[in-house]
Amino acid sequence: MRFLVLLALLTLPVLGGVRGDEVMYVSGTIKEMPAKTEGRIFMPTNREMQFLSSKGEILIPITRLTSAVYLEKRAEGSKSEPKKLKLPLLPGIAVPKAFGDGKQRSITLTFLDKNGGEQQVVLLLAKKMVSPLIHLIETHGAKEVVLDPTGDYEVDD
Repeated sequence: MRFLVLLALLTLPVLGGVRGDEVMYVSGTIKEMPAKTEGRIFMPTNREMQFLSSKGEILIPITRLTSAVYLEKRAEGSKSEPKKLKLPLLPGIAVPKAFGDGKQRSITLTFLDKNGGEQQVVLLLAKKMVSPLIHLIETHGAKEVVLDPTGDYEVDD
C-alpha cells in the first residue's frame, strides 16, 4: 500500500510549468497567440522552427534570428534541496527530482519576420527541451545562444 501511495505521488505532474517535451509561449509580439499557451516545437522544412499548439502556430525563421537569450532562474520560494512530504504513512521521505528542481528555463528569441519586421517570443522550456533547442538554434540558425547574466546557473565540473 505504501509503495502505491509513493508511486502515485512521484508521478504527479509539476504544477505551474511545462513537462516532458512541452514548451509554453509566455509572451511576445505575436498578437494572434495568447500568452501562456502550451505547445510543442517542431523543425519542419525551410529552416523554420514551428511552435504548434491547439490555439495556433508560430513560425520562427531560425536563419533570421537576431538574438537568442537563455535564462535559467529559480522560481520564487524554491530551494535547491528536495522537498519533504509530511504524510502519515511516509513521514519525512524526501521527494526525488521527479517534482522538478524549482527552476524555470526560458529562451527569448528575436527575429525578423517575412516582411522584415522585428518579432520577439519568450518561450518557457521543459528541462529536457533546453539542450535540443539550443543545439537547433546554434546548428541550423548559426546563432549563438547567450546566457542572461541575471540567471541562476549550475555549472558542470
